[in-house]
Amino acid sequence: MNPDYSVLTNWADCDAATAHATFELETLQHRDQGYDLADKRADLSQEAGQAALAKKDAEIAAAQHHAAQPGLSTQQKEDAEDVVLLLQAQRKKIVRDNRDQTGSARFKLSVDAAQIAAQAALLQQVLAGIAAHRATLPG
Repeated sequence: MNPDYSVLTNWADCDAATAHATFELETLQHRDQGYDLADKRADLSQEAGQAALAKKDAEIAAAQHHAAQPGLSTQQKEDAEDVVLLLQAQRKKIVRDNRDQTGSARFKLSVDAAQIAAQAALLQQVLAGIAAHRATLPG
C-alpha cells in the first residue's frame, strides 16, 4: 500500500511530513547501529566463552590426571573423581551459556535487522514521494 500524498495540500504539510519521515529514518539508523553493537558484543561473548571452555578443559584434564594417579587412597580417589565431575558440570554450563548467547538471540537480531532495512527503504521512498508531490504544489 502506497502513502496517499494527496492529503499533503501545501508546502508546510510536506515539510512536516518530511521532518517526521526523516526522524523515523534516523531512529531506524540508530536501532541498526545498536544491533551492530549487540552483534559485536555477542562475538566478544562467544570468544570469552571459548576461552573459558579451553581453560575448563585444561582443568578437567589435570583433574583426570590426578584422579588416575596410582597410590591414592579410596577416599582420595573418590574426592578426585568428584572434582572431575564438578569441573565437567561447570564445562556444561559454559557450553549452555555460550549457546544461549549465540543461537536464537543472533537469529532474532538478524530478523530485526531485516525489518529495519525494509522500513528504511520504505521511508526513503516516502521521502522521495513527498519531495515529488511538494514540487507539484504552488509555493
